[in-house]
Amino acid sequence: MLRRADPSGLWADGDWRRYWTSRVVSYAGGTIIFVAAPILVYSLTGSALLTGVTTATEGPPYLLFGLVAGALSDRVDRQKLMVRCDLANAAILATVPLAAALGHLTAAHVIVVGFVSMSVFVFFDSANFGALPTLVGKDRIGEANSAVWGTTQVLDVVIPGLVGALVAFVAASSLYWVEAFTFLASAMLLRGISR
Repeated sequence: MLRRADPSGLWADGDWRRYWTSRVVSYAGGTIIFVAAPILVYSLTGSALLTGVTTATEGPPYLLFGLVAGALSDRVDRQKLMVRCDLANAAILATVPLAAALGHLTAAHVIVVGFVSMSVFVFFDSANFGALPTLVGKDRIGEANSAVWGTTQVLDVVIPGLVGALVAFVAASSLYWVEAFTFLASAMLLRGISR
């Protein structure tokens, strides 16, 4: 026997479901590139050093832009900021497969795209921290955080292995299309949130 969803419950809230779906889709795409980018740089250069630099571009944007991003997100419409960051990241990431298709892709391009994309994500992330409590309310924040983080932890376990197997058959640069699409999908889902 099926039970009806609690009308006051978190999962009965359409805006919450859009938000959760956008986060899961975007996080899945980010995890794909986190694995694919170092593989791509190594395939272009054969350099372990540059492969390490590619992975290391994740941290500095938080150190460089974290405070500015937090201050900005407190002063602007968080939803609009998150949508704009997603759209910007889709455009930035699409440059990698385009450059590869034109035969002009370099390791420097991949590394710079990684740094710039992560820098944009810092602004998204700062807006996200303030948006979630506003969206679900203080009484449901624990359940909402558990749903988001629980799902992303599952993705952290599943996706790297899948990407590792996938790059045996597909060029790592083409996986950037997947990431760009996930950012576009996230932007559209976030735009659909009414409050």
